[in-house]
Amino acid sequence: MKMRKFLPCVLVLICFVAFLLSGGCLEDYWPRLLQQEEEPKLIISGEEEGERPDEKEIELPEGMLSFQVYFLEGKGNHLLPVAVTCPWTEGVGRAALEKMIEGPTPAQEMRYGITSPVPPTTKVLGLAIRDGLAKTDLNESFLSYDPGKENFVLNSIAFTLLQFPTIEAVQLLVEGSVPEAFPGGTPGDVIFTKERGINLEPSERAAGSEDSRTAMLYFCTVLGDNHIFYVPVSRSIAGSGEIHEMVIQELLEGPQKDSFLFSELPPDTKLLNSKLYEDILMVNFSQEILNYKGALSGEKNIYAQLILTLTEIPGIEKVQLLVEGEKIILDYGTSFQEPLSRPQFFNPIING
Repeated sequence: MKMRKFLPCVLVLICFVAFLLSGGCLEDYWPRLLQQEEEPKLIISGEEEGERPDEKEIELPEGMLSFQVYFLEGKGNHLLPVAVTCPWTEGVGRAALEKMIEGPTPAQEMRYGITSPVPPTTKVLGLAIRDGLAKTDLNESFLSYDPGKENFVLNSIAFTLLQFPTIEAVQLLVEGSVPEAFPGGTPGDVIFTKERGINLEPSERAAGSEDSRTAMLYFCTVLGDNHIFYVPVSRSIAGSGEIHEMVIQELLEGPQKDSFLFSELPPDTKLLNSKLYEDILMVNFSQEILNYKGALSGEKNIYAQLILTLTEIPGIEKVQLLVEGEKIILDYGTSFQEPLSRPQFFNPIING
């Protein structure tokens, strides 16, 4: 009796599957379903178990855009790029500057210990971009900052703008004119580029070298209630080898001993070889890289440090990470199976 009851349902199911197969729908859908593997996502908590609300992947609502602004973190005095959102606008460079000047909310400032180094009375009078140069006109109130914090102030503006691909250099004007000098002594006609560096670390190995270059490395710091952020550090490097190999070696060296930064890359990790294929960099590490600590958060930090650092190098769009020549998936699910692109949204901050 029960069998007769379920027989019509079974027949309907068989007919539905047959329809999908005949139309090719199931054939098309099934491979896509199998291929839906989750790519690694950056997280901002050091917890390896459980999920906090701020660790979830952030999806921007329709009509919103995201960009980085540079705030000053109080523990180690580093400029820190954080991801913020605003309604879509054509003047995204100006919107980013205004967000940076506005600073974090009181709740964010208390939670993370971050502030805007630029005086809050600063106004953006104009922003003109031509041939890669962004001329930024600010009101006179901008000059009321502490002269001892001048590098933080100028770099926060410059690097907030230099994130955009149409901007290669930044010049600051005050009330429409080039100042003779800024309050801390920086010449007023200075042109800011990424080569200027941010959170500059001196390097004894590159001191006095004629062929030194500036590399941007990403290390980790913990702010607030165990939230991990990725901090760019500029370091002078010297040598005649491939730039990406020298950058990797510097990253493996770790941050300066007296800083509040740390690296998740195990110190005995070795670079076995690397090669650039068009815009994809293949990097092969020794098995010691698997001696990382921190479980899932350790994996995510390794991923972030390597991808953020290497995609700062001009010409590198993606990175294929190998361990002893093999594509791998780490123990807690972080995949190095495919070439990885730079994340567009990292170091998010939340209220509360």
